[in-house]
Amino acid sequence: MFILVLLLIPSGAQALTFLSGDQPQIDTPIPDDVVASGGIVTINAPVDSLTVAGGTVTVNAPVKSDIIAAGGTLVINGDAGGKVIAAGGDIEVNGNATNVLITGGSIRIGRDAVIQRDAVISGGEVTSEGVVMRNLTVSATTFNNTGTAGNVTFEEREESGLLVSGILVLLAVGLLILGLIFVRFVPDPFLAVVYEVERRPVVFTVLGFIAHFVTMIVLLIIAITIIGIPIALFLGLLFIASMLISTLFVAYALGDAIASRAKWRAGRIWIFILGFVILYILLAIPLLGMIIHVIAMSLGYGGLLSALRGARLFRTGGDEA
Repeated sequence: MFILVLLLIPSGAQALTFLSGDQPQIDTPIPDDVVASGGIVTINAPVDSLTVAGGTVTVNAPVKSDIIAAGGTLVINGDAGGKVIAAGGDIEVNGNATNVLITGGSIRIGRDAVIQRDAVISGGEVTSEGVVMRNLTVSATTFNNTGTAGNVTFEEREESGLLVSGILVLLAVGLLILGLIFVRFVPDPFLAVVYEVERRPVVFTVLGFIAHFVTMIVLLIIAITIIGIPIALFLGLLFIASMLISTLFVAYALGDAIASRAKWRAGRIWIFILGFVILYILLAIPLLGMIIHVIAMSLGYGGLLSALRGARLFRTGGDEA
């Protein structure tokens, strides 16, 4: 839902401050929503909201509303007036927050942290030393709870679960590289699909969702006959490939929406990376991430079909002329 809402907001309707570079740092208060990315990102002064991605991210100041963060090492020492959504390798939350949704390798809720409502954590090694006022839900291989919570639910994750998580991470990295190749070497066809995604996001989300099922039914019908099996296999591979790359178009559209509202003139590569990182942070959220994934795939698939149809009509019109 976040994806569609952001894409539907007219340009200029939201104010954003964008920071990037090798070591971006905020040392003076910014009464605005901040989007930051870089190798080492440090927040030492208050901001309204924070969306950040980096190798090492440290938040030492209060954030008025939500914190959305992704990176190798995340350390959140400041208080968040809203929720904290984080995905990364090593994550440490020492400040207060309303709700916490975290997925990562090693996760620690510090002794000074107070989560006013719920905390949902998925990781390898999880330690909770703070206070969770309502529900603490943990899925991990190891869980050390020396803090307090209204209700604690722990699901021990098996090693096979870690293997699956590792495969998903590698798949995400592969898609990131593939997206960068598209943007760099075949930008025109790629951006043609992005244009369709941005043009009518709600319509193409619905059409794309329906088209998924229609495509599968058509493939089954083709595969009924022995002659049609090779054709069905070939078209099936194309269908799987289209589902895999469909989120890449949505990632670029998301990055473009954020950049345009921030009035940030960036290259296509950085726009795609920004949107990809934010989208995959959202996909890592339990339950909600599954819903967002379905929306993103449907929107991307609908935009892809529309772009292919437009290209076919253009080619037909050109031949007739």
